[in-house]
Amino acid sequence: MSPPHPLNPFVQEDPDPAAFEDGRLAQLLAHWRGLAKDGELPPSTAIDPSVLVFILGWLMIIDPVDGGADFAYRLYGSSIAEVTGRDLTGCKVSDSFPDFATFTSEIYRNAMQSRRPVLTRHTPHRRMVVARWERLILPFAGSDGSVQRFLVGAVILGRRSGDKRRLPWPLGGDQP
Repeated sequence: MSPPHPLNPFVQEDPDPAAFEDGRLAQLLAHWRGLAKDGELPPSTAIDPSVLVFILGWLMIIDPVDGGADFAYRLYGSSIAEVTGRDLTGCKVSDSFPDFATFTSEIYRNAMQSRRPVLTRHTPHRRMVVARWERLILPFAGSDGSVQRFLVGAVILGRRSGDKRRLPWPLGGDQP
């Protein structure tokens, strides 16, 4: 078994619109900021797909499970599913590759505490078709004011050439 591939992560809390490589994520951040009133998080009921057409297939809705012990994909965007070969709607982050699950869960837990948007970039395993992912993680509040949901824009920053594989199934365990 080879060692896990490093994700080469980049993480920036409360990013400036100029920080994005994909302009759709800057547009998504502007939309989220427009929903936030008086410094409060937007309510999860404000998520409206009809105004997010510009990035719709590249969106995920993620719910904390057991206070952030895990996270569930309520919605896994159709474009993300197409490029990875898997629709993870209904799956948990912990079902994924261990290095990715650890990286992602830590970011979601931190965003639950900070209540701020987070920009990330990471490099998936070299045998995957995606060269690099850019994600914007946006927290939304439940009726009690706590972070109840994340709206996540996840776009690809290029594809790799050659014979690359899509996500294996099941996800957990060794890297492909």
